[in-house]
Amino acid sequence: MKVIKKILWTLVGIVVAIVVAGGLIWLIDGRSPQAIIVSHALTKSTMEDYEKAKGDKTDKSTVEIPDGVEFPREMRQYRVGNMQVFHSEPADDSKPVVLYIHGGAYLHNFTDRHWLAMAEWAEKTGCGIVAPNYPLLYCYTAKDAHPLMLQLYQQLLRQYPAKRLRIMGDSAGGGFTLALAQQLRNDSIDLPAHLVLISPWVDVLGGDDALQENDTFLDAKVLRKVGADWAGDIDPLSPMISPLYGDMNGLPPTDIYVGTWEIFYTDIVTTYDKMKSAGVDAQLHVAEKMGHVFPLWPCPEGSKARKEIAEIITK
Repeated sequence: MKVIKKILWTLVGIVVAIVVAGGLIWLIDGRSPQAIIVSHALTKSTMEDYEKAKGDKTDKSTVEIPDGVEFPREMRQYRVGNMQVFHSEPADDSKPVVLYIHGGAYLHNFTDRHWLAMAEWAEKTGCGIVAPNYPLLYCYTAKDAHPLMLQLYQQLLRQYPAKRLRIMGDSAGGGFTLALAQQLRNDSIDLPAHLVLISPWVDVLGGDDALQENDTFLDAKVLRKVGADWAGDIDPLSPMISPLYGDMNGLPPTDIYVGTWEIFYTDIVTTYDKMKSAGVDAQLHVAEKMGHVFPLWPCPEGSKARKEIAEIITK
């Protein structure tokens, strides 16, 4: 019995030490222990990875929702052209519908974190979710993906009034979201009620080299090559590819999330400034010492941001 008690007290001491250490880290560093762990667990792509990716012609046109991810309402599938689309209806006719454009450097499919975040928002807000698996490198380029996304949006307009639609995207999907909104405005197509941009990649040749040391995930030199490949025979600085250089006038209300330790930080702040100068109702949410797409991270900071985004969706 004494041995068991000793073991129990030892375990209690270890737990207390871990809790105290975690609290001290949070006070000193300013980030939660979970956020620090996530930031160091991320893997940064290398030039070797880039060269390998260029030769990969894997068919990415069909994906499945990961096991363990459950949406509150049925998720059906259909295709717009050759683009796979996942579509879950809203809880009722008063709820919004979110067109979510996933990130992944225009190279990678959805991650588990994308699916988990979308399912969370669908559960907490009752919103519908539309998640296109748009054409990706290295079988396709922007000129293949953009017309399909425009077609999908116009199809959604035939099902829902524009005031119920929101477009949201992270990273490459955030840049795609802004470029799509600019195109809709240019074509005089009814705009969605709101945009949410999570660490948007707004200049495919951009990225702040001065912030590279702090970014444990993104490599600016690799991304510039990938971005140029995504542009294909289109000018990489065209607003269709790099919406930072597009006209911001007349865009919908927009919320932008960014961490100060990601290489996109400077470009994103510049985008926000251009939006404000153009009279857009834009809000910039800056998280100190946080990295790329932190709202999708499994940490308190990410959870807080996802809760805020849920509130934005239901405005």
